[in-house]
Amino acid sequence: MKQFGLLTVLCVLGAQALPDRTPRLINGNISPHKPYNAYVQYLNAQNAGFFGGGTIISDRHIITAAQNILGFVRWDIGVGSNIFTQLSMLTTTMATPHPNFNSANRANDIGIITLVNSLIFTTTIAPIALPALGEVTQLPLENEQGTIVGFGFTTAISTTRSDYLMRAFQRVTNDARCQQFYQITLPNHFCAEDTVERANVCNGDIGAGFVTHVRGTILLTGVASLITHGCDIQSPTGYTRIAAFRQWIQSVTQV
Repeated sequence: MKQFGLLTVLCVLGAQALPDRTPRLINGNISPHKPYNAYVQYLNAQNAGFFGGGTIISDRHIITAAQNILGFVRWDIGVGSNIFTQLSMLTTTMATPHPNFNSANRANDIGIITLVNSLIFTTTIAPIALPALGEVTQLPLENEQGTIVGFGFTTAISTTRSDYLMRAFQRVTNDARCQQFYQITLPNHFCAEDTVERANVCNGDIGAGFVTHVRGTILLTGVASLITHGCDIQSPTGYTRIAAFRQWIQSVTQV
């Protein structure tokens, strides 16, 4: 089974029926449902694995981290709700990690899960937009705020997923701060953190999407990839930058 220290999920908990903050959470808040969000459980040939996050980009494709794909043979995908027990589940055996993914330093940590049957888009299931092909600006920009959601652990010592979708708001750091914590490749990675509430990611949601607003459009601009050991709330999260891999995404998905 994959080591938890190599995975990331939000250290925040969410549900529509709960108060907006609770002392049980690591500085997180409740997330309303996000139609683009996907829960990703990944299993190897021995039926062992873990879970993480992903983002719907078309009726057949989910973007996640390559580390949720390489070495695994089956993916159970949950969509359509911010309450875990109400997710619609789909299973697939088709996924493509980036061919140059490096598990040691997380370089090129991005991958595509391909569904067997097309999703039917509704008010609760819908794709998110990607940065335009050929976009010169390396989105997201420094100090830009983004949102990340997931069903991951709510504390550093948790051993089970959250029953509800959780949310954190983080701002993009400068590259120098990111490089203090991770062996990143610029501009393929960036870091973001919450310096006010100290909401952070933790085990169980690697692959979750970093989402920003660009010229009035909600865009997927990052994929959760790196976190320090123990879900340290003083450290930033490392993300794979979608814009750096936009051509590769298009070659795999035609999106």
